[in-house]
Amino acid sequence: MIGLEILIHIPSRHRHEFIQSFEILPYAKKVGHEGTRSCIERSIFECIDTPNRYIWMERWTDNKSLETYMQTDRFKAILGAIQILGKIDSIHTGEISEFKPSPPESSFSK
Repeated sequence: MIGLEILIHIPSRHRHEFIQSFEILPYAKKVGHEGTRSCIERSIFECIDTPNRYIWMERWTDNKSLETYMQTDRFKAILGAIQILGKIDSIHTGEISEFKPSPPESSFSK
């Protein structure tokens, strides 16, 4: 599995527009547009310790699908919109392992 992480700074006056634009993005569970069928998950997190900072994270089935998507006009338009609303601090991709929660410890119930 491959991950995409984009660190973004959006001024508070543009927060609503940024969140709204994120909500309309298609991915596998919704539409499957332009190669996004391989996008397993797309999430955005607001950093509570750094005002106006967001982390956009995606999980993809494979690197080829993510690379293909990153070359689409749709992805480039999204990045352009982010740059109009604020600024992109960094973009990272890399292998990730699937998170598997541990079963509850029996000592917690004692």
